[in-house]
Amino acid sequence: MREIPDFDIYIPSSLSDALDYLSNEGKEAFVIAGCTDFIPMVKRGRIRPIKVLDISHLRELRYITLDSGFIKIGALTTISDLVNSPVFDNRYGGIKSLERYFGVITTRNMATVGGNLASGGERDLIQIFLALDAQVKIRSLQNERVTSPTEAKPNLGELITEITFKDIGADSCMEFSKFEKRAANGISVCTAAVTLKISDNLVEDVKIVVNRVKGREPGRLYRVEESIIGKRIEDAINDVDIMVKSEVDPAGDFRGSKKFRKEITKVLVKRTLIKCIRTITGGVDRV
Repeated sequence: MREIPDFDIYIPSSLSDALDYLSNEGKEAFVIAGCTDFIPMVKRGRIRPIKVLDISHLRELRYITLDSGFIKIGALTTISDLVNSPVFDNRYGGIKSLERYFGVITTRNMATVGGNLASGGERDLIQIFLALDAQVKIRSLQNERVTSPTEAKPNLGELITEITFKDIGADSCMEFSKFEKRAANGISVCTAAVTLKISDNLVEDVKIVVNRVKGREPGRLYRVEESIIGKRIEDAINDVDIMVKSEVDPAGDFRGSKKFRKEITKVLVKRTLIKCIRTITGGVDRV
């Protein structure tokens, strides 16, 4: 573990000030908010910052709103903010589950939505937002662009500002399941995020996301989704595990072989679908 080196910190007065700094003086500055990744990386010598932009106090980027059927989340919203927000009721069990899966309470109080997305990789939040068909807004001083949660790493001079998705509505549920070798602070071995909508005992719409669709890349199982839309929920559950196993091609590593990951992933997807169904039906076991 190394000592933290000296570096210059700029604390902007507003989002506009922050973007102006990045554009004119600090294009290569490290942007910090919760610092749950930044401090460990500096101590381990993985980064040596010279300039740092601290945006942690910008209240204009910390909010959760529901307006005209759309949910908007500011980039500086913390994981604890998500878990405790009244906007997310029992239909959003996947977001509520972050209280269990996302580190300890001190980490959840500091870690931000934007920082988590910017870090990329197999982050739980990326998969949850992908299952909600969310869009991520990224701004520079001159431009704004919209991208998917898996492509949300900012370029030089850019900041993530907002995450937006449509409220899932009635007869719908979003759930998340995770297999890890130790609770809360563990790195995921396999995960599954599912958003499900049921109508007249049929699957009206579904989005299924796993942490390793191919290699180490998270993504949606589009073929599996297409194959169960329109089916009776009992048939969808009976068929889904076989289809998932045939669709995923995960990379193996010391945490789990390819074969092990395929088996666990199919189980997690099935369990997560069942959780969604039980939430939608009020706990009635119809599978």
